[in-house]
Amino acid sequence: MADTVLAMEKPVQWMTLQELRDELERTRPAWGAMDVDGVLADGQLPVSDEDAHRHQLVANELFRRPGNG
Repeated sequence: MADTVLAMEKPVQWMTLQELRDELERTRPAWGAMDVDGVLADGQLPVSDEDAHRHQLVANELFRRPGNG
């Protein structure tokens, strides 16, 4: 039986700016494939793909931080 290791993703609040930028690039293809026609009333997207959801979390964290330039 093959060993399966589940990788825990680092919470975005603990990531450095460079880690956030790298994660944003990594998850960009999944975000680009999302159907954005279903925006909810609160402005959030109904995200079913984990990478697309991660992309949204990372983008929100980058916008939240001062000096994210």
